Amino acid sequence: MGADHRFEEHTGEVRLVLSASTLEELFAEAGRALAEIMLGELPVTTSAGREQRLSVQARDRAALLAEWLNELIFLSETSKQVFTRLHVERVGPNEMQAAVAGVSPDGLRTQVKAATLHGLSLENRGGAWQASVVLDV
Repeated sequence: MGADHRFEEHTGEVRLVLSASTLEELFAEAGRALAEIMLGELPVTTSAGREQRLSVQARDRAALLAEWLNELIFLSETSKQVFTRLHVERVGPNEMQAAVAGVSPDGLRTQVKAATLHGLSLENRGGAWQASVVLDV
């Protein structure tokens, strides 16, 4: 099973629903989905810039997913990049490590303010990881 995502739009929010066979794939898919929301569609060729290493911590895996997305949103705002190349190396109970690289778009289709804790879920069902996170747009 490959990683997958879909969007459910709400007023001022987008619910991101994710599934993947591993936590690392799920977190990488969440990052790709965030880039897709911001850009409209991902570039066919990803001539991403310099790679950055990230380490994110949170109280549990669900909060870690939201914190991961918030870190990508913060870095996008401060570096004027959208991270399209994401390699999630490890996801533990309270910490994750990844390497990311981004593109510098002329503009964004959608400005994402934050990943919220509202309706946040992350669980393993039948050997597959599933998650839901609401993005404030």
